[in-house]
Amino acid sequence: MVLIGIARIYDRLPVKAPECNFKRALGIPCAGCGGTRSMQALAHGKFVEAFQYNPAVVIGIVAAFGWMFHGWIRFRRGDDLLPPSEHSKKVKTVVISVFGILVLNWIYLILFLE
Repeated sequence: MVLIGIARIYDRLPVKAPECNFKRALGIPCAGCGGTRSMQALAHGKFVEAFQYNPAVVIGIVAAFGWMFHGWIRFRRGDDLLPPSEHSKKVKTVVISVFGILVLNWIYLILFLE
């Protein structure tokens, strides 16, 4: 929420994000390129534009809210903690999924980001 609030007033801030050194050195965008513009678009309700700038930012924000909501529901219901072996499987699945999303996001950015 804080980042979206900052993105909403980003144009009025005296400090701007520096140019991407990765893109300047190699000529291709890094995995985070377009993230600031994506957050700004999200802050102004332009979801399609935000997704076009950097899909991983939109997916990450949606996933974070979903994760918090799921945790809140589990807390309200009084659910027990998962056994360590089951928790480890879930963590492994999440790590592999996030890695896959970031790789696909980077490919998208290389192909389609200005």
